[in-house]
Amino acid sequence: MHRYLSLLLMCGLASAGMLLTNGDFEQELSNGWTEGIGTQYITDTIDRGLGFNPDPDFEARVKKYDATHAKLHQTVSIPTTMSLADLEFTVDARLSARELNPSAPYWAAAAILIRYLDENDNVLGDTRICWPTPHCFWTSSSTVNLILAADTNNWFNYSFNVNDELANVPGVNPPDILKIQVALFDTTNGC
Repeated sequence: MHRYLSLLLMCGLASAGMLLTNGDFEQELSNGWTEGIGTQYITDTIDRGLGFNPDPDFEARVKKYDATHAKLHQTVSIPTTMSLADLEFTVDARLSARELNPSAPYWAAAAILIRYLDENDNVLGDTRICWPTPHCFWTSSSTVNLILAADTNNWFNYSFNVNDELANVPGVNPPDILKIQVALFDTTNGC
């Protein structure tokens, strides 16, 4: 009945330079990132380390077992000297989510969330690079674009221009976007 999720990644949001603080996770996660776990279980993990990916650099890992969610996130204001067309998002990620009892109606999902926020941090919409299990209810809509991971065994690079990606969420008004939140997110509906 329990679900297990694992999310490993390194990410960046860039224009002429990095907008994310510690987007490569080379420093401790407390530098730039905020952690949150809904209901804590002993096996839940938010950490960084070497060896998750075959490269020699650090990556972050978010791992959630059973109910609610785990999230590592950072919100950045878009500089007034920059347009959305100037923003490029890139992430190397390996996403995994499993239902340990596929006959039960429980679900799990691992995702990289790119959230589009207004000046008051209200979520206008988001792009989810994700691996949902079969019972997961997530679907694309006018304010949500799902980009499905190719598989759970390998690392993949996902890159896009933020302004171009907004064509996939037509319910989001680009001039209202003043901030972007990047999150490593694991969730499950529990038992």
